[in-house]
Amino acid sequence: MGKPALAKRAAFRRHAVSRKRKRKEKETASAFHELVTFFKSPTGERLIVLEIFIFTVMTLLIYTLYQKELQKRQEFQMAVDMIRTVLVGIDPVYIDKEDLEILAAAQNISEEMRYFANKNDELQKEIDILIENLNDGWVIYERTLYWFSSEVASWMDAQKNCELEGANLLSAESVEEQLFVSTEVQNLKKVYWIGVFKDKGGTWKWLSGKIASETYWNYYEPNREPNHDCIAMSFDCYYNKCWMAVKCDLPINYVCKKVPKDTWL
Repeated sequence: MGKPALAKRAAFRRHAVSRKRKRKEKETASAFHELVTFFKSPTGERLIVLEIFIFTVMTLLIYTLYQKELQKRQEFQMAVDMIRTVLVGIDPVYIDKEDLEILAAAQNISEEMRYFANKNDELQKEIDILIENLNDGWVIYERTLYWFSSEVASWMDAQKNCELEGANLLSAESVEEQLFVSTEVQNLKKVYWIGVFKDKGGTWKWLSGKIASETYWNYYEPNREPNHDCIAMSFDCYYNKCWMAVKCDLPINYVCKKVPKDTWL
């Protein structure tokens, strides 16, 4: 192909591109003119006003939300600073702690206070029970409650009656406790069941199953009479040794012992 033909074709392409560009410019101008015409119309003016109104409302809403969030942050920081002041009063180590560490420490202290409040409620309930028991005739010794019954019962029924009171027949844990109970029994001048019995093997045991290795037998006791398999405490003692073996179905008085809960101590 010769140079005149190439030049002619290039000129043709430039002319086509120029016409295409002019057409696009014309279309753009026409669209812009139509848009201007629309905005100048009553409908366009209402749309512009509506858009301005929406934009204004959105701006105010965002500003209001921002102000509330800012206020919340300020209030939060004030609360943290107040908590920090309280904690520093308890322990100066908290003065340089981060906000999250301050909140964590406050939560721990709050949980501890809740725990002690619950313990205080439990203690108050136990105090109320203790006062009620004392009013009902129970005797207290070394933080333990004792009830010297006024009615009589067999050894087995006596244990059942003690259980109804949340207690058991007496089990003396020490020489001092044995002396306390024997003194009460001697003052009352009655015979009382305690929680010791003879098992099938002939061994004296406490209700717990523990062997009664420390005994306080009265003079001539334990006797060899048949079926004398339960122990009572007599008011007629031999040097504060008051135990006597009697028949378990004998109706006599009894001593109940109520061990305190941990919250009493």
